[in-house]
Amino acid sequence: MRDEHFWDHVKPSALRARGETVPEWMTFDDEWVDEVRRGLLACKVFLWYPLYFLAYNQMLNNLVSQANTMNLGSVPNDIVAKLNPIFIIIVVPIMDFGVYPLLRKLKINFSPIKKITGGFALASLAMVSAAIIQHKIYTMSKCGSHINKLTKGGRKDCNADISVWLQVFPYGLVGMSEVLASITKLEYAYTKAPKNMKSTVQAIALFMSALSAALGQALVGLSEDPLLVWNYGSVAVVAMIGAVGFWFTFRKADKEEDRLNNLKESKFIGRNEVDEENVQTEEEVFSEKNEKAALG
Repeated sequence: MRDEHFWDHVKPSALRARGETVPEWMTFDDEWVDEVRRGLLACKVFLWYPLYFLAYNQMLNNLVSQANTMNLGSVPNDIVAKLNPIFIIIVVPIMDFGVYPLLRKLKINFSPIKKITGGFALASLAMVSAAIIQHKIYTMSKCGSHINKLTKGGRKDCNADISVWLQVFPYGLVGMSEVLASITKLEYAYTKAPKNMKSTVQAIALFMSALSAALGQALVGLSEDPLLVWNYGSVAVVAMIGAVGFWFTFRKADKEEDRLNNLKESKFIGRNEVDEENVQTEEEVFSEKNEKAALG
């Protein structure tokens, strides 16, 4: 499959051109082969997403705990996490009706690959901001870098005199990164897959989220004092490596974006009952020949 002509060689028309007999089970057309190739490209794109979701998942646990060590005022620490969906609600229409039309007007092609790269970069910056906030908490708290442990032990004066609303930066940046990376991922999966493979490609995209949760267990050791700054810093580095690696991996696909989107649509939607019967008949004939050859 590394051969750039692999997909051309397996098209039904290519087999006929070489004088080979097209198997009865090969009921699909050339266009479907192109769509499968495009769908597999989408699946390769998703392989980078565990690095992104390592950063995204920080707001589900560590950032909530971080808020509990800051000056909350009368705000519960889990309420601040709602900044993320609020940012998404605000940013989506701004991007759809403001930024994207403006970029198109300026003849700037902000393709899905570029959006996803930007999403990775914003997730990295979100973790940088979280690391800075955590460092300030350790510096300003009376309990120093053991603030969580001592707070859980019952000490009441550990909270750092830093407003919890500073978390608008990590939550806001993660929200904006979702608009670019997470939403685009679902769009990319849906538009690039053949009609009869959309659920498969979507499943692979969602599986990457589960894989990221598993990888996150490797960072559990950094999710305690006094290592939380290293935790956020490490995730920031990983997300930025993801951004750079993703772009260099798929910059060629980015140049082919328009061509991939304008592929002729396949009429093949899967085998029907007649096709299945033909395949079974062909298998039975092949089996009989093998039995006769063995007996002869």
